[in-house]
Amino acid sequence: MVKPDNEDWERFGRASKTASPYIQEIYAWRESPKSFDVASYYGQIQIHRAHTVMLAEENIITNEEASEIITGIKKIEKQAETDPKLVTYMSTETALIKEIGEIGGKMHIGRSRNDLGHSQRRIFYRDQLNRLIGAVIEFRKKLTATASSHLDVVMPGYTHWRQAQPITLAHYIMAHVEAAGRTVERLEGIYSRTNLSPMGSAAFAGTGWSVNRLRVMELLGFDKLVENTHDAVAAIDYYMELSAAISIHMSNLSRLAEDFQVWSSDEFKLIELDEAFAGTSSIMPQKKNPLILEQVKSYSAEAIGATVSTMVSMKGVSYTNTVDRVMLEPVIIDTAVGSSFVMAGVVETIRPIRENMMKRLSEGFSTMTDLADTLVRLYGISFRQAHDIIVQVTLESLRNGVLAENISSEMIEKASTEIVGKALKMPEESLQEALDPVLNVNRRNGLGMPAPESVRVMIQGQRDEVNDEELRHNTRLDKLTLARDKLVEAENML
Repeated sequence: MVKPDNEDWERFGRASKTASPYIQEIYAWRESPKSFDVASYYGQIQIHRAHTVMLAEENIITNEEASEIITGIKKIEKQAETDPKLVTYMSTETALIKEIGEIGGKMHIGRSRNDLGHSQRRIFYRDQLNRLIGAVIEFRKKLTATASSHLDVVMPGYTHWRQAQPITLAHYIMAHVEAAGRTVERLEGIYSRTNLSPMGSAAFAGTGWSVNRLRVMELLGFDKLVENTHDAVAAIDYYMELSAAISIHMSNLSRLAEDFQVWSSDEFKLIELDEAFAGTSSIMPQKKNPLILEQVKSYSAEAIGATVSTMVSMKGVSYTNTVDRVMLEPVIIDTAVGSSFVMAGVVETIRPIRENMMKRLSEGFSTMTDLADTLVRLYGISFRQAHDIIVQVTLESLRNGVLAENISSEMIEKASTEIVGKALKMPEESLQEALDPVLNVNRRNGLGMPAPESVRVMIQGQRDEVNDEELRHNTRLDKLTLARDKLVEAENML
């Protein structure tokens, strides 16, 4: 049977469910990436308008000339929607002159493509910073909500892909919430160093025209000036920082993807991925492949590559305006935003397989640290002695096929006689408490630890932080909206 055109022919077998909208969105962004010039053109238009308003306010051009230029530049902006070749500056100016006559050339009084280009980049990257911050905040909110429903899901914790100690799924998820909080802090700091106005720097030495740099700064929503006109057209450190921050964030998402891919494997079977976040095999009917997790890992490598290119392009380059720079392309930012939403969706929809988690714990030896701690508490021996005793017990258990939960006090007596020269008899109640993975977790109730009561405290703390992040985020957005309103108001005064 031929499928209708509106169906996704890649969705079949064990991935018949419609792909997550987050996956569809990131695929769409990556399949039709925008060039930097096209994606940031709106910023160039804003600069033309604000600079023209300032020229009129400073009586460098007349109000009538300014009005005509602004009306014309808005027409060129519309034309560029269907004619991308207009988005470079000289093409825009030429199109404007053709539209309104030589008066259009007055728009460029007191500036250069240098300060114009750097301002356009800063406008674009500051807006993308806000967009990415919003995505990471949403990631933090969704993971925190998911963690709150998995407080009592006890599972093995791993180091070096070996069972280490029991934890909870909530505790693991909150680790990623906390890491993403540092990403928000990082991005907010970069925003403060990005949202600076180079306008008025012209080529690099400023201009002899009496331009009002602060007024243009205000109309464009910048927080401050890049005061030194040379630095203003030389610096690209702000988007080098952004590129590095994206690489760090994508690396964290990649590590989350790696853990979930392993945990959802047939050998581990600790979690089940939602079908909307999986694919299938063209030949093997049983397969539900975590393709998006592998893709997020590859996107992380791509982000790191972009960072290396951006950084290396500036090595040994003269500190002035230059075209040696490698831009941080919009698709890299799109991918970071999309990956944040995708991984939030993956976490939000996982199903923990509790019975398998407990089975792994019963088969493994993740409670051995508590067993050693119990010996120290009962008999006052050093932890190193207790550690050696439990090593001996573990080796005997492995040789004889004894599960951790079946370790006996006699085994401990035998090992302690060999290690410390005396039989240490552990009371049965103490032994069973030490070997119980749930009690192991509950005993770890200090600040930041995996006991449910400790994780609840973490969850509330992170929710408070996210609320503050959202307030700051909305304040930044409101300030930019206010600047746009001021620009329109100033234009109307003309």
